[in-house]
Amino acid sequence: MINLLKRNETITILCMLVTVVMLGMGLISPILPLYGQSFGVSITMVGLLITGFGVARILVDIPAAGLTEKFGRRPILIAGPVIQIIASLGCGLATSFWQLLAFRFLQGVGSATLTTAAMIMLADISISANRGRIMSLYQGSLLLGSGLGPIIGGFVAQYFGLRAPFYAYALVAAVAVLWAYFRIPETRRVTEQKASPTQHNKRGSAIPIARIRNLLRDPNFATICLVSFFLFFMRAGSRNQLLPLLANDRLGLNPGQIGLAFATISIFDIIILFLCGSLSDRYGRKKMITLGCVLSSVTLAMLSQAYSYSFLLLTCVMWGIGAGISGPIPAAYVADIMAKENRATGMGLYRAISDVGFVSGPLLLGWLADTRGYSFPFLVNSLLLLFAVMIFQSRAKEPSRSVNVVQG
Repeated sequence: MINLLKRNETITILCMLVTVVMLGMGLISPILPLYGQSFGVSITMVGLLITGFGVARILVDIPAAGLTEKFGRRPILIAGPVIQIIASLGCGLATSFWQLLAFRFLQGVGSATLTTAAMIMLADISISANRGRIMSLYQGSLLLGSGLGPIIGGFVAQYFGLRAPFYAYALVAAVAVLWAYFRIPETRRVTEQKASPTQHNKRGSAIPIARIRNLLRDPNFATICLVSFFLFFMRAGSRNQLLPLLANDRLGLNPGQIGLAFATISIFDIIILFLCGSLSDRYGRKKMITLGCVLSSVTLAMLSQAYSYSFLLLTCVMWGIGAGISGPIPAAYVADIMAKENRATGMGLYRAISDVGFVSGPLLLGWLADTRGYSFPFLVNSLLLLFAVMIFQSRAKEPSRSVNVVQG
């Protein structure tokens, strides 16, 4: 893995960039609900700060992909942190909740712009033989930054106030912008050099809606998007929302114990994902995606029956392993099946569908928890994820190791 980084400076720069940006995003995560409540609004209104961020990502994922085709990957990648600088300063200076909500929406725009461009760049510079490892490196960079950020952000808020993490976020994003501006190369020409003359003629000729329709008609693309939808559904609804509430309400755990549970998931996630990226390059994507989703489904069912801290930690270990197996490999699968001229549109659409899952998970599972208790929504999530991966396993094909197969 280290040799892979040394051989490709672009991968190294991208991974460092997303680590820095995710560190900034993580800075505000532990204080965002408290900061929202400081404006005198209800818990439901505070939830809009998360939902608004996710909605912005859904709306921007596909347009951001289109902009990478028109202007190149590099300027769009740099634009993401610039938008986040403006949004973070706005959040810190907000004088009303609605101003804060507007700037949180803008943060979602910047986040979608950056992550979409980064994934397209990684798809540009990778091949099927190493794409699993490269996507694992990217996912690991995200986890590293988002894991360190909350620890730092909590102390910053404790000593400097609830607004301070937003200013720190802006500073971190500024570092990322400078790093990207001076070091990151354009990768679109890599795709163009690999594309055939016929593909050059087709680039930009198809109507975007027609491309989207053709992609969704392909069972390989449609079923991997279904899987990713429920993985994000699980991540936002079951892990980010219900897990801490269950730990506090049912088990009476304190914030430190809940933090340890989340750290356990992250640690095993990071350890496993690097190994599984290599295994997917060697033995195929479908096996690893299916294994990770089945394990995650079993973990959700176990979590519904968690009535002790030790059992909760055991489920967190399994959750981390399942997330590490399934986390980066669906993106590698999407890149494998994309024809070069459809790569930007396909990645943007894939991200948008995933983010719909991220937004809808907390809404549906939260409502089920309010009406049926904690066990039922975990079981529902388990069955939905299992159903999705069964469809993927039966309908999708293992990508070719030498050519991209989804045409526009």
